[in-house]
Amino acid sequence: MNFSISHRLRKIARNAPGLFWGYNIYVDTHKLRLIDHVYESCLPGAASFADLGGVWKVNAAYTLYSLRKHRIPAGTIVDTDFPAPLEEKLSRVPRLRVVRGDFTLPDVIQTVGPVDVAYFFDVLLHQANPSWDQVLAAYSPTTSCFVIYNQQYIQGPASLRLTDLPLEQYLAMTPPSGEEVARYAYAHVNELHPVYRKPWPDIHNIFQWAITDQDLRNVMTRLGFQEVYFRNHGRFSNLTAFENHAFIFLRF
Repeated sequence: MNFSISHRLRKIARNAPGLFWGYNIYVDTHKLRLIDHVYESCLPGAASFADLGGVWKVNAAYTLYSLRKHRIPAGTIVDTDFPAPLEEKLSRVPRLRVVRGDFTLPDVIQTVGPVDVAYFFDVLLHQANPSWDQVLAAYSPTTSCFVIYNQQYIQGPASLRLTDLPLEQYLAMTPPSGEEVARYAYAHVNELHPVYRKPWPDIHNIFQWAITDQDLRNVMTRLGFQEVYFRNHGRFSNLTAFENHAFIFLRF
């Protein structure tokens, strides 16, 4: 059995319990357990959270889980794209605020406002203009706890801006599912995306960064946060350069 097939089967088996909550197969039980750890062990008195970029593929599952299981008094979900039926459904969820927009923009950050906990699930490596570290810095004054699950770079000592690499090297390091958009972005470096109003190579729909654990830890320390939880969840997809790593950082 090749790696790709065996990886999918393991993922299906791991995530199957989420089906009992009504979630789809893309909802990762590792992230559900990470959320449990936040509210049961790290910040049990948390009264608010923001799920940043929490719609794609998982349909706001981590937001809904936090509200239902942990009864957090106030939740906010932010994303650029909400399928219409999902947005309507979420608009009726008690204690939930829905914000449509790019969570890296200053006006959206202001709209989110102060929250006890901020989720960054599978999103930091997609952030450019502003970059991932600038996004964390922007949220640090109004957030007490960062919950990060990211595809971390394990094949070098320093983080890499992936879109600075030659196209073929970029494609060799990143998932094949993003090849079409990446090729277009590389071919239109001087054009703005019609919706995001950023140069095509800066859009969040493709891999932007290979982030090392040490660089992430250094940024969070500079921002005044202490790492209180870490777990390595193994290789991301079939990419040898990336592993899924989970972190919780609390303000000093």
